[in-house]
Amino acid sequence: MAATKSSESSEAPQTSGSLFPQPKVRGKKKRVSKKNKSAWRKHSDIKDIEDFLDDQRLQLRTGGLVADKADDSLFYVDKQNDNEDEAPVAKKRKKELKPLKIDQIIAGETTVKPVTGHAPPMGSGKVRRKEMKAKELEQKTGYISKEKRKKLKLNSVQAGLKKPQAVREYYDLWGNDAKDKPTEEEEDEHYAQVTGKTRVKVPVRTQTYAKNPSILPKVEVIHPGGSYNPTFEDHQQLLQQAVQSERKKVKDEKKLERQTRLPPKREWATRRDKMKELTEGLLDEEDEEEEEGEELEGEQSIPKATIRAEDKKSRQKRRKEKEQREQQKTADKTKKIKEHEVNRLKAIKKEINALEKKKEERQKKREEIRTQNADKPKRLSRHKYEEPFPEFKLSEELVGTLREFKPEGSVLKDRFKSLQRRNILETRVKAKRQKKFKKKYVEKKQYKEISINV
Repeated sequence: MAATKSSESSEAPQTSGSLFPQPKVRGKKKRVSKKNKSAWRKHSDIKDIEDFLDDQRLQLRTGGLVADKADDSLFYVDKQNDNEDEAPVAKKRKKELKPLKIDQIIAGETTVKPVTGHAPPMGSGKVRRKEMKAKELEQKTGYISKEKRKKLKLNSVQAGLKKPQAVREYYDLWGNDAKDKPTEEEEDEHYAQVTGKTRVKVPVRTQTYAKNPSILPKVEVIHPGGSYNPTFEDHQQLLQQAVQSERKKVKDEKKLERQTRLPPKREWATRRDKMKELTEGLLDEEDEEEEEGEELEGEQSIPKATIRAEDKKSRQKRRKEKEQREQQKTADKTKKIKEHEVNRLKAIKKEINALEKKKEERQKKREEIRTQNADKPKRLSRHKYEEPFPEFKLSEELVGTLREFKPEGSVLKDRFKSLQRRNILETRVKAKRQKKFKKKYVEKKQYKEISINV
């Protein structure tokens, strides 16, 4: 007994017999401010939500959500011990063989099927809207959707009915056979069946421009003077072209400088000229006002005949009478014009013929201008296309062998300029870098609030 007591006393905590028992240490909850949104995000505990979402994702990866599964896939009914009279017999279950490690690696972690398209889940609002749209289209145009066609084929085979109405089959987009590809009429008919609308007829000129925006070749052969071993005449011609382009550049710069230059000092406006410009028209107006005042004084001296208030017309009546007079005047004018036009039918025919001739001449001029500018780049942006400076070598730099020849220019720039020349890309200018100012942090009087001034 003593041994047991001693053991019990040894197991008991020492603090129970002490004079000053120590209080239980509890985890003190830290008090933090949640005044700002950042502090609220920092100190709020959302671990349980994250655990729940992780669990949901794991379920989706490994066969789907447990809540959506049927009871048969989760539970099974054990019918071995249903009969109470018979004693339960303990049967040893065979040890289930686990799949090999290599099979597990090949199988992967998820049982979710790979995405094969943008098909929404069955029963969703998107599917319902799609079905309603297909029904409306069938009522309007008689076009049957692909899914319904499959169902109709199955039903017709089972019931022994006739085949459904013939539907245009799709052609192989990447195939080489020209037979598979539909004609323009078939395409328009298919478009009308699907959308219930007719296609807009595009002009021939716009179609041709969309296919071939320029008649220039994709790769232009350079001037023969740009060869590594050119003839003297070809090389001199290329140098002449470079000189002309440089002269033109210098001429444009001088013109711009001349236009922006200030006039000489003797042509500057003096103070007297400025005062004259400011007071221009003021003195004439004062003279006119004085003359008008004199005329009014003269008129006031002549006595006017007195008009009674009863005979005076109202403003509304005068306005209506004025409108009637204007309407009558316009009606008389149109009547006179019509009567006059009947007598001048021959002159009208001549005018129409002259207008048609002018129209034909304008069309011819446009065609001529179009043919002249066919090989020139069009203005597709606010910047004009500028021809690149010709690439050339000086006579001293020419080398007879291709091995020692150093190429001029860049292939990438040449291709870029070719795209601009052929109206595929618009002409553009390199964007300037914007200045980025340093951020200044300013501490305001409000509690724990720092604003950023840029």
